[in-house]
Amino acid sequence: MTSNDFRETTVRVVGVERVIRTERVGKVKTVKQLEAAHTKCVKATIVEMRRANLAVLEAAALKAEENKRKNPGSSWAHADAQAARRIARRAERGTLPSYGTYDVAAMKKPFPAVRFTDAVPEYLVEVEPGHYATAEVAEELTLC
Repeated sequence: MTSNDFRETTVRVVGVERVIRTERVGKVKTVKQLEAAHTKCVKATIVEMRRANLAVLEAAALKAEENKRKNPGSSWAHADAQAARRIARRAERGTLPSYGTYDVAAMKKPFPAVRFTDAVPEYLVEVEPGHYATAEVAEELTLC
């Protein structure tokens, strides 16, 4: 089975870990369908695990709010309390954020898209059968 035939993700919610594996069988025939099915399964598992641990998330939110009351001037305590309350509310409603962080949305692709072909470019030298490198790297490899 190749890496294009399955997707596997490990999810941890409140210390409980679960492995989600989606395989390309049945109605899932393309890699795009596999990605969509796996994403849907991961989201459903996260929602299920959060709902199962709702009491723990509520307790964490109450603890963060208590810490905020003890340290009224602390911006960190205030931010922690807001985040804990937001996580508990989302677990109760069974929703996930539908957006990424600013940095993720603003990121540009670091490298241009690569097209893989069977033709080996002229500037690559065969080091071993099926393995290629540039001339400089091939020279260093033969020196070792």
